[in-house]
Amino acid sequence: MIAIIVIAFLALIGAALTIFLKQRTPSDATGNHVLQPPHFEGLFDRPDAASLIEKPTAGDRKEGLLELAKAGDLNALSAAHATHDAELYAEVLDGLCEWASERQENLAALVSHISKSNELRANKQLARRLIETWKTAPNRRSTTEMIHIAALSDDALTYEQAVETALEVWRSGRLPGFSPEELVELFVSQYWVIAPEARHGGAGFALKRRLLGIRRELATAAPVR
Repeated sequence: MIAIIVIAFLALIGAALTIFLKQRTPSDATGNHVLQPPHFEGLFDRPDAASLIEKPTAGDRKEGLLELAKAGDLNALSAAHATHDAELYAEVLDGLCEWASERQENLAALVSHISKSNELRANKQLARRLIETWKTAPNRRSTTEMIHIAALSDDALTYEQAVETALEVWRSGRLPGFSPEELVELFVSQYWVIAPEARHGGAGFALKRRLLGIRRELATAAPVR
């Protein structure tokens, strides 16, 4: 008698458990039970995780920009500037300077690209190369551009070299497009384009004194005809 009661009790429990599981397990349209995959709150359980993984590393980005620079892609310089990595920017600019040394048209394109920007800077290598090429055909526009690039090199000695070269050519009569006052205005205005840290120190103070001397000299100079 006791055995019958135990068996009946166990059967009742089994039936109740079956009903409970059916209620807990979702079914599809055919009535078949559908197993739901477990949900993980792990490292990659975010919608932007894949994009983060697929992004290039700093090394890949650097290599890519340097390749673009050597191929003459001027946009590489703006991309390097956007990274706020001064070392990367310098390397990309060096690559573009190497490309610019191949042809005069390349140099003109790089100089124009930097001159028209309000953010990009030059370097000593580019400024000194431009100073040398400028001597062959100086005019008003190219003089302004040459002095501006020299200022963007953020090097006081390079800027002084550009000023002295322009002054020498003007004295020789090969730069008649400038009056003495205009030449002084160009030199002084572009002086303030140089980075503040480059205007300080020994070379910066020497440059400032030289500009004051040029101002005094040209104040009494007659226009070159």
